[in-house]
Amino acid sequence: MLTDRRSAILGLVIDEYISTATPVSSRALVNRHGLGVSSATIRNELARLEEDGYITHPYTSAGRVPSDRGYRHYVEVLMAEEPVGADEQRTIEHQLHQVRGGLDEWLSLTATILATAVDSVAVVTRPRADDARLKHAQLVELQNELALLVAVMDDGRVRQTMLTLASPLTQAQLNARAEQLNQLLAGADRAAAVEAASNQDDPDDERILLAIADLIGEQRVAEETYLDGLQIVLQQPEFTDVERLRVAVDRLNAYDVRGLVEQASSDDIGETRVLIGEEHGDEAMRDWSVVVASYGDGETHGSVAVLGPTRMHYQRSIPRVRYVASLMSSLLHDVR
Repeated sequence: MLTDRRSAILGLVIDEYISTATPVSSRALVNRHGLGVSSATIRNELARLEEDGYITHPYTSAGRVPSDRGYRHYVEVLMAEEPVGADEQRTIEHQLHQVRGGLDEWLSLTATILATAVDSVAVVTRPRADDARLKHAQLVELQNELALLVAVMDDGRVRQTMLTLASPLTQAQLNARAEQLNQLLAGADRAAAVEAASNQDDPDDERILLAIADLIGEQRVAEETYLDGLQIVLQQPEFTDVERLRVAVDRLNAYDVRGLVEQASSDDIGETRVLIGEEHGDEAMRDWSVVVASYGDGETHGSVAVLGPTRMHYQRSIPRVRYVASLMSSLLHDVR
C-alpha cells in the first residue's frame, strides 16, 4: 500500500506527464507545486515509487514517467473525473438529434463528436444482437434466372447476395415468393432458416432460404466499425518520431479495432472499462490504452470507445465515453 504522501506524489507525476509529455523531475515537482519538502525528499519518494513499479524512467538522466501500474492506481484511486457539463451535454445531444440519414450516419457522427471531445481516436461499433434474426427479405428481378436477395436484420443491418434460380421469375412472382418466405421466417435466426430450408419441396425456396441463413450468420466487421480522430491523436508528442507515427498509422488502419474494443467491453450495458498498456494483451498496441463502454436497448448492443497513448487524459475520457454510451442507449430506438 502506498503512503498518503507517496500516493499524492504519484498523482502529481502523472498529472504533470499527461499535461507535458515530458519526464517529471523532483525539482519540477518542488518548484511547481510548493510541496514544502526538499528535492532530496521527493527524490527518495520517487525512488520508492520506482522500486514498487509505479513509475519508471526512459533513460539514466531523465525524470520519471508513469508505468501501467502507476496509471492503474491513478485511474482507480487518485483521479478526479472531469464531468460532462450541461452545456456540453446539450451540444452533443443537439448534434445527434440533427441526424436524418439513419443509423450509419448517426454512428459515424458519434465517433466524430467523441474524438473531438477527448482528442483521441474514437471507435463506435454498430449495434448487433448476439444472435441476429431476420426482420424481412426482398427479392429483386435482375435478368433471366438471376435475382437479388436483400435481407434486413432485426438490428438494422442490411445484407444482400445474388441468386441463380431454377427458372426466370417476374418481379410479381418474386414479390409473392418473398411474402411467403417472410411469413415463414419472421424473427428467425440462422438455425431456424436452415431447418426451414430442409423442409422445402421447391428447389428455389430451399435455395433462397439457405441464402437467407448465410446472410443472417454473416459477419461484416470492417463495415460495422466507425473510427475517427486518427489525425487528432497523431498530433500528440508521442508521434513526433516518424517511425512511431508510421507504425501507429499502419496499426490503426489495419488492426482489427472492433476486435480489440469488443474484447475490452463488458456485457453490462453502460459499464465503463479501462485497459492500460499491456492489460489488453496485444504487444503491438503496448503503448495504447482503451476506454470502452457498451450501449444497447435490451435487444442489441454495441460499443463506444476511446483509444490513445497511455498518457491519455483519463479524467476527461472516461466520463465522456460513459455519457456517450448512455446517450446512445437512449437514442438507439429512435434511429433504427
